[in-house]
Amino acid sequence: MKGRITIRSANQHDTEKMLEIYAPYIIDSTVSFETEVPLLEEFDQRVIRYQEKLPWLICEINDDLAGYAYATDHRQRKAYKVTKELSVYVHKDYRKLGIGTGLYIALIEILKAQGVSNVLAGITLPNTESVRFHESMGFKPVGVYHNVGYKFGKYHDTGWWELSLGVRNNNPTEILGINEILNSKSWGDAVQAGISKIRIKE
Repeated sequence: MKGRITIRSANQHDTEKMLEIYAPYIIDSTVSFETEVPLLEEFDQRVIRYQEKLPWLICEINDDLAGYAYATDHRQRKAYKVTKELSVYVHKDYRKLGIGTGLYIALIEILKAQGVSNVLAGITLPNTESVRFHESMGFKPVGVYHNVGYKFGKYHDTGWWELSLGVRNNNPTEILGINEILNSKSWGDAVQAGISKIRIKE
């Protein structure tokens, strides 16, 4: 497959296509613990709110939205500010092409530039594909929360994986905001690093 690859910040014009990608993960699987597909307006506000501080990236192939990835706070208490959670969703027609890898690499490099020290991924178990993906990115398993979710008439475990980003500031202040690094060299380098991992020739 040939195509023009773009990784960029999501905007309100992307919301409908992102929700189309996300909806099957809610309706047909336990990948997401959401039980109802959010309204478009609600999802739109979610994207805006998350991007106030952290990256939400999309990957386009020939202007077709192939996947997206984003970071969120791990918990609300301030001491957790150095640790974020990651999520990635890829359209079914674009799997096995490195889209998830490319998005994660770009996302992680941006988070490093912001001063984030650690990233986490929560995976509903069993999910061999997601476990293999995260471990291929260097994530290490750290434990399992048993029976913490209830969906489709069953209880589900969630496993947790962590990745240290090597950022260890002895006196971390505030994590840099997105607007402080958007369009910077760090941002551009992160995006190019992600694009280089996608297996589609220009």
